[in-house]
Amino acid sequence: MRRSTREYETALLVDGEVLVIEGIVYQGQTMLDEEGEERFAPLERWAKGVAESLGTAVTWQARAKNEPEARGTARPGGGFQNRLAL
Repeated sequence: MRRSTREYETALLVDGEVLVIEGIVYQGQTMLDEEGEERFAPLERWAKGVAESLGTAVTWQARAKNEPEARGTARPGGGFQNRLAL
């Protein structure tokens, strides 16, 4: 059986602003599983990798149909802040 997916508007933020590095905007559309506790794990890993390379906290967010779905913050060298379903 094929998993159900949903399109989310996603972004990485630093200090509340969408992250832009050398002209690359860390914002776009992402297809993720529609259900399950681990559906936002790809965003958490993405934010963690960027936080490690920048040496600062990076927040990820996912929105669907212009409504907030979830967000979390990754810190370099540490774990993830608990995911906050909005």
